[in-house]
Amino acid sequence: MRSAGGVPWPERVRLWDAALSAVRDYFREQGLREVSTPVRVPAVAIEPFIEPIAAPPMLLATSPELAMKRLVARGSGSIFQISHVFRRAEIGERHSEEFHLVEWYRVGATLEQVTGDVEAIVARVFAATGSIEHVLQDWQVVRFRDAVAATCGARLRGDESAEALLAALPPALAAEVAPALTPAAASTPAVRALLAWTAFFSVWSDMCFEPWLKEQQGVHLRDFPAALAALAELDPAEPSLARRAECHVRGLELANGYFELRDPDEQRRRFAAVAGLRGALGLPALPVDEAFLGDLPRMPPCAGMALGLDRLITLAAGRTRLA
Repeated sequence: MRSAGGVPWPERVRLWDAALSAVRDYFREQGLREVSTPVRVPAVAIEPFIEPIAAPPMLLATSPELAMKRLVARGSGSIFQISHVFRRAEIGERHSEEFHLVEWYRVGATLEQVTGDVEAIVARVFAATGSIEHVLQDWQVVRFRDAVAATCGARLRGDESAEALLAALPPALAAEVAPALTPAAASTPAVRALLAWTAFFSVWSDMCFEPWLKEQQGVHLRDFPAALAALAELDPAEPSLARRAECHVRGLELANGYFELRDPDEQRRRFAAVAGLRGALGLPALPVDEAFLGDLPRMPPCAGMALGLDRLITLAAGRTRLA
């Protein structure tokens, strides 16, 4: 399995078969139904740095998220999918333009329940592939603000304006984040804040968080700043925070999930802010999925998660490269 040329092909087939079976068996035991949604779609979730691949007159799906939420809104109940997804220019040791997402939605569930699913799936896949020497030892939950304070000393609320965020950061981080605001000098405060927070998240992750993560086993990063809520609901008890989680295994981001936002007006505002950010950075405009926004008010309270299956199998095989 660890030959100089990489994992032999028969072993790759065995690993994938074992992992796919483990994932499906887990969700069926949990009572979720498997679905299949289109790979070629009219619109994708508008996100700052996720670029779809054109498949005229449509786009290749970057995630099955919007289609699956429409199914939940139409009464599907709790569902899961193992989907091929596509993201332009995501190429590297841990990235590929085409990969597999395991995505699931639990109706009436909490964010804690779907992060618990991540722990169970990791354990099941490691066991099914026979990767005993790579078994995860433990998981911890870390709040975003606490992780920032511990790794760089900044004390943040989560809803700071662009200027307030820069003022709160240590000089070295602020100097890395500030150039991101130059293209958006005339933009709205919402776009400037989104630019500042996304730049901060990227810089902080590279400089501070990832080095800390490498010393850990499993980490759920919870309670994201409101500016980074994406498609997550804000915490009613603390609106400066979003009910969003990222799950990491031995330094590798593996999954991302939300307690799902169900307000179409708020989601439209967030898509508009991301569109403004993309315009400021010279990125192409993306269409808004009006059908998704139309179905959103009917979606029951639910939590959802997306997990990169290729990355999980790479970890189970004790490898560092997806290839």
